[in-house]
Amino acid sequence: MGVRTAIVALALLLPSLASAQRRVPGIDGRRPRPSIPEGRQPESIARSQAYVRSRYSVEAYPLLSRVEASGVGDGSPSSHWTSFGAGTRLDWRQTDYVSWTLDLTASYLGGPAFSETVELGTRLRPKNWNDRVRPFADLRVGFEHVSQTLTNQDLGLGPGSIRSEGMRYGRGLGVAAGAGAEYFLTNTLAMTTAVSVMRSSMTGYRFTGVSVPTTESSYRLTTYRLAVGLKYNWVRYLNPKSATY
Repeated sequence: MGVRTAIVALALLLPSLASAQRRVPGIDGRRPRPSIPEGRQPESIARSQAYVRSRYSVEAYPLLSRVEASGVGDGSPSSHWTSFGAGTRLDWRQTDYVSWTLDLTASYLGGPAFSETVELGTRLRPKNWNDRVRPFADLRVGFEHVSQTLTNQDLGLGPGSIRSEGMRYGRGLGVAAGAGAEYFLTNTLAMTTAVSVMRSSMTGYRFTGVSVPTTESSYRLTTYRLAVGLKYNWVRYLNPKSATY
């Protein structure tokens, strides 16, 4: 009878002993690892990790220009030159693939003339806005202004006419086309490279500073440009409370 009682008691104690050998989470400092969801994450998590780019961005770029003028001193060094300058671009994104641009440029080093342009156009991109590398094509129309100092110039009054200093200005409308690529270094900053050509129909005015009629002429200006710049775009990070879809 005693033996049977001992066997029954031992059988009842075995499950308790086995469960006591198991580690209780939190007692020994270890906790079970949370399971990692597989596949698509819940919408709340996806929203908290998302970000939205602003429709506006601004870009600054140095500019290398090769200028060729036809009808102004053809064959002389003043009819073609290379100059350095800078430009600023404001970009407004209408869709992921199309944006409108406003460019202001000035070239003032290395050539016999200073030039400024105001250009309005569009930028077309074949890839999504969130892609890191994005090629693009530019189409723009613009207004161009050129000024040049003339020294020891004949005033055009006939033989023996006086020679003096003067200024020659040019202004006109042009069309520009170009292509390039953007590479996003961070979520807000991108490096851009672009080549373009601008063809302008100019009207020139020559001012001599004395009481003689001002001469007027027409010519064409072709400018080949290389630009490498930095583009900034403000990013707004979404969270589950402020995200709207």
